[in-house]
Amino acid sequence: MPKDKKTKKKKFYIGGVPKKTILFFTKNLSIMLKTGSTLNEALNVIKKLSKGKFHDILDEITSKVEKGIPFSEALSAHPKIFSQIYINIVKIGEESGTLDKNLNFLTKQLEKSHKLKKQMIGAMIYPMIILGGTFILGTVLSIFVLPKLTRMFKNFKVELPLTTRILIAFSDFMDQYGLYFFFGMIILFIFLLWFVRLKQIKPLTHRLLLKIPVIKTFSKNFNLSMFYRSLSILLVSGTTIDDALVICSKTVNNVTYQNFIIHLHKKVKSGENLHELLVLSPKLFPPTDTQIINVGEESGTLSDSLAYTASIREEELNDLTKNLSTILEPLLFIFLGVIVAILALSIITPIYSITQQFDA
Repeated sequence: MPKDKKTKKKKFYIGGVPKKTILFFTKNLSIMLKTGSTLNEALNVIKKLSKGKFHDILDEITSKVEKGIPFSEALSAHPKIFSQIYINIVKIGEESGTLDKNLNFLTKQLEKSHKLKKQMIGAMIYPMIILGGTFILGTVLSIFVLPKLTRMFKNFKVELPLTTRILIAFSDFMDQYGLYFFFGMIILFIFLLWFVRLKQIKPLTHRLLLKIPVIKTFSKNFNLSMFYRSLSILLVSGTTIDDALVICSKTVNNVTYQNFIIHLHKKVKSGENLHELLVLSPKLFPPTDTQIINVGEESGTLSDSLAYTASIREEELNDLTKNLSTILEPLLFIFLGVIVAILALSIITPIYSITQQFDA
């Protein structure tokens, strides 16, 4: 029998869907629904404009929605693309008839998250380029330049300083095993990236991140801003505080904060006050934040207080990213200066000794 419809072959894609793509999708969907388009019409229009993996995902979601399956349920089939907070806010919007408004809330949240991550990545580019360049330059010198100089030093019977002897030993090692060392370092780096992402190791490494100077300030402000902003949006959209806390535990990146928010959920569900619980952990939640949250709880404007506290954390994070290069620049120059000074002394001192021997 001839087939009426051709079965679609499932395409294979490498990588996920960029967060920016989800942001544009949410923003466009919100605008189209606000202007009077039906959900089916809006999804079909956006699907035509999308490409690659996201086009196939939208095709699947659109098909389900056209069959009468709720939009939030269609989204839940793709948890790696659409977070639980995203799906929950869409579900509340569907049930309350305010899907366009809830998508607008999500757009603002995604815009802020994207901006924060972009700022943090931008702040790290400069120091990473300096350190990466230093590593590559050091490797090239060790493999191609230093062996020629050290051979010359060995041919002359002069007393070599300690730094030069260390340099010669290192040069000999790099001359024989340089390429192995270089590739070994790359393998070690990949292994460490894999190791720190292990579920069993994450609690330890994430706790450590909250203790390292500069890094702890970044990690703390980023996780707090995500928590406050997510909780605020969920409360505005109509989610109960105990359900909102469960979802928020999955929006923060740091495991220490995730575990504490799960603990918060259990306590709040049993009737305890949010502010009183946060006060007990001043290392995770600054007293200024808890005071603002307390005022919000007492006045019945908790979502507004959380949004205001999130904006404070975001502003502090913004200032940190702007000043990071200023903070790290002197440290990087000192680090490079020490390396250059050691190399200069190790090379110039024996050359000076050799020239003195000729003069004698």
